[in-house]
Amino acid sequence: MFSERQQQIVEIAIKLIADKGIQNLTTKNIAFKIGISEPALYRHFSSKLEILKAVIAYFQIKMQPALEKLKESLISLNKIESFMLEHLKIINLNPDFAKVIFSEANFQNEENLILKMNNMMNQSHKILETIVHSGQKKDEIRTDINSLSIVRMIIGSMRLLVTQWSMSGMIFNLETEGRQLSDDIKKLIVAK
Repeated sequence: MFSERQQQIVEIAIKLIADKGIQNLTTKNIAFKIGISEPALYRHFSSKLEILKAVIAYFQIKMQPALEKLKESLISLNKIESFMLEHLKIINLNPDFAKVIFSEANFQNEENLILKMNNMMNQSHKILETIVHSGQKKDEIRTDINSLSIVRMIIGSMRLLVTQWSMSGMIFNLETEGRQLSDDIKKLIVAK
């Protein structure tokens, strides 16, 4: 989807946002970090907005393996566990994602970015809600809790964990804590 140079630009943009905040993301700063001229940068992206859209698309591409792994199990609780652990594993390997994607303030002032972020979140919600709903039909997951509420509990708790990890300077093992969280959520939602 991205050329090698576009990927480099996106990765530098992510690093700049994570390190210095979105207010310091300028095409001039990106070009300087890469070692090219600003006009050369515009050959790859027409604007800063296009770079920010690419950041969101890049995140979606990086998360695709987590979604592919969902196909490996027939049991809904295992799919939920896989959804959680694979997403956390990818974030653990790409810690700047936590500072960029999980901070809505980075994208709140631009309608196009809000739309892209909403689409990305809705995609994850729909996938997870389908898994939960399927598990409820198979009597694997409790039916006395609405499937959307279960999805919000899962995604909300993952989000809180990632935020705590990021804000603490990554002092705890995200994947270990994610496994504990996944195990605890499964205990809460498993059909009795």
